[in-house]
Amino acid sequence: MTDAYDPGLRRLALALAPKELRARPGVYVGVGGPSYETPAECRLLRCLGADAVGMSTVSEASAARHLGLRVLGLSLITNSAPGDDDD
Repeated sequence: MTDAYDPGLRRLALALAPKELRARPGVYVGVGGPSYETPAECRLLRCLGADAVGMSTVSEASAARHLGLRVLGLSLITNSAPGDDDD
């Protein structure tokens, strides 16, 4: 699926976000879970272009797009992935 997230809504959200939030665009990868990724999985996902990984959002966004809705995804990153210190 391309353009799952509405480009206009993305631009608006980034323009309106307070500076202290450090909002930035990124690539969110959805995994089935329900477990945390191993360091090896995190390295693979990073190589594939992932900026964040989670167990939700993707299926909900896909369903909303299927219904013809405009979608904006916002994620609050609360923990670093294993191996982040290796960068």
